[in-house]
Amino acid sequence: MATIGVLGASGYTGRLVVRALAARGIAFVAAGRDRGRVEEAVAGIAPAPQVRVIDVHDRPVLDDLCDELDVLITTVGPFQELGRPVLEAAVTRGCHYVDSTGEQGFIRWAYGLDARARERGVCALPACGYDYVPGDLLASIAADAVEVPREVHVAYAVKGVGSLLTVASKGTRRTLASMLGEDGVAYVDGELRRERMASTRRLAWFPKPVGPAHAASFPGGEPLMVPRHHPGVSTVRTYLQLPSMLAEGAQFLATVTRWDPAAAGLRKLITLGPEGPSRERGSAVRWACVAEVEAADGTLSRAWANATDVYGLTAEFLVSAAVALGDGGALTTGVVSPAQALDPAAWLDQLADGTDLRWSVKRPA
Repeated sequence: MATIGVLGASGYTGRLVVRALAARGIAFVAAGRDRGRVEEAVAGIAPAPQVRVIDVHDRPVLDDLCDELDVLITTVGPFQELGRPVLEAAVTRGCHYVDSTGEQGFIRWAYGLDARARERGVCALPACGYDYVPGDLLASIAADAVEVPREVHVAYAVKGVGSLLTVASKGTRRTLASMLGEDGVAYVDGELRRERMASTRRLAWFPKPVGPAHAASFPGGEPLMVPRHHPGVSTVRTYLQLPSMLAEGAQFLATVTRWDPAAAGLRKLITLGPEGPSRERGSAVRWACVAEVEAADGTLSRAWANATDVYGLTAEFLVSAAVALGDGGALTTGVVSPAQALDPAAWLDQLADGTDLRWSVKRPA
């Protein structure tokens, strides 16, 4: 059996990953910066996991960790700040890699290591969580349902217990704070173009119980991912369900945070709060994703998914991907998107068997 390691095991998402591995009876190595916190996170798991103390800026120690692993799962962010040495170590030492980033800038940088990873026989899978596994898998399925896919629009919605920010973990809030004032990119007319937050709006046809809703563009992973497995598409954008008033507010906020004092003040505000939502609070949050693909002949296909508990599902995505990579189930090597790494429909079916995730596709008549 493959040896799997979890870096960031004492964080909010890392603890969920630890539980998911233990529930499958999979032995693993738990790593983090604080031995006491890591030991507390894995207390009660039998057999007791090995514990490693890791500082991501200590490259020799990172190299040693990757040398003893077949697959490394990392949840340590913000990834733009803390993730680069980890991925570089995994690629250099020939260790398969899975992470939970939602940062478009890091994903874009990570794809630059694709050739090196292929040379080393490594499959590295960044952004393997709620953002953006569902969107990339559904986009691939919907694009395969038409003859010549041209435009791909992927939208996410989060419903229940206030807003996404109120149920975000401290790590997610810290990442959002680090991204303030930055433009993202969309894939338009066959190239990446810089775009402001919420600069494009559309009506997204989410599955029930969410239903159709207004959505505004944001810098997601799909504009970087989808053209890798469907290079013929001309446009790819990611959206987040937002009422028009909130979309206007998001656009205003993106402008204001270009002023450093405003960005600094908002960063402090965003990072306040608990480590993450309770299991009950997290389970009360329902999310949905829809990928809409328009073909060259005007036909349209859609693929949907919905479930509850974005963080619990992120842990399931990370663990299921790590197990598949460790078992030699990756479809390719390199730094790849979810739909390149594993069969999209089979992966969604696997998650549907073990969680409340449900998905479907509507092909052109």
